Amino acid sequence: MNAAEAKMLSKLIPGFGAYASEQQRRDDDLALRRYLINRLQESKKILQRIALVYVSKSNFDRIQEAESLRNSIEQLQSKLRSASEGYAPLFSSKVVDEKKLKEVLEIDEAIVGFVDKLDETLASIESSSGDFNPAKDLVDRAKQRFARRFEILGSNS
Repeated sequence: MNAAEAKMLSKLIPGFGAYASEQQRRDDDLALRRYLINRLQESKKILQRIALVYVSKSNFDRIQEAESLRNSIEQLQSKLRSASEGYAPLFSSKVVDEKKLKEVLEIDEAIVGFVDKLDETLASIESSSGDFNPAKDLVDRAKQRFARRFEILGSNS
C-alpha cells in the first residue's frame, strides 16, 4: 500500500491512520533488524578470513578467540531475528508514548554505530593481528543496548 492509498483509507475508515502508522513502525523495525542481521553476517565473513590465517598457522588460542567472537555475533543475530516486529503487537491496546519511541530510536542508532565500529575493529585485527577483546566488547554492548530496548518497551510508565 502506498502513501496515497493509506491517506485515502484513513479518511474513509476511522482509526485506520493510527493502524497504518503502527504498521509502518513494525515494517521499519523489521527492516532495521534485517539490515543489522545482514551487516553482522558480513562482519562474520571478515572474522572468517581472520580465523583462516590462524588455522593455517595452527594458532589454536587465536582460533578459539575468533570462534568465541563468532558465537557472540551469532547470539546478537539470533536476538535480532527472534524479536517481534514493531513496538507493540498487532491490534494491541498498549500504546507506546513518543518519548519511549525516541529512546528506542536512539538505541537502534547506537546499535548501528556498534556494528560500524565492529567492522572497523575487525578490519584492524585483520591487518595487524590485533586483540579480539575490543570487538567482543562492541558486540556485548550492542546486546546490552538491544536488551535495554525491550526494557523501555516493556515498562508500563
